[in-house]
Amino acid sequence: MSQVSEEVVHGQGYDCFAAGPMESWMRFRLSPPETPLPTRGKYFLRKYLNSDGLEMSINTLPAGREMPFVHRHKENDEIYFVIQGQGQFQAGTDVFDVSEGFFIRLSPEVPRVWRNNSEEPLYYLVIQYRADSCVTGTIQDGERLEDYPIAWKAESDHDAPHGP
Repeated sequence: MSQVSEEVVHGQGYDCFAAGPMESWMRFRLSPPETPLPTRGKYFLRKYLNSDGLEMSINTLPAGREMPFVHRHKENDEIYFVIQGQGQFQAGTDVFDVSEGFFIRLSPEVPRVWRNNSEEPLYYLVIQYRADSCVTGTIQDGERLEDYPIAWKAESDHDAPHGP
């Protein structure tokens, strides 16, 4: 699913959205009331992924650009994950240099703003969820299905990189 055109697939118990290569994300545009100002390079995915428990957006910030205003949230935590590029992120009065692989979680009340002070685009993912919610994730939520067939394993045994 690495096509440049939007593709949404809904199946039995799953939803997929193909955003295309990161270099094409600037084609995404949002306008009020979805965003306070018209925005390019940002796309909210909740409606395509049928996710009521969280909002997710994919984002591109061109070289030399910055978020045009400081904001905070009323109810939602946010997690920012830098996929590629570099810049700076301000959380309250603290400033962090950010680059590929950087994560930051912010409580709703923390003022935030960021910029791309580099010469390359900054690509990042933002996840929002209710701050007072509780997720019982990790490995304890998983259940191993010993007899469920794996489509690409016809007859050969493959060593899994995560274990036996």
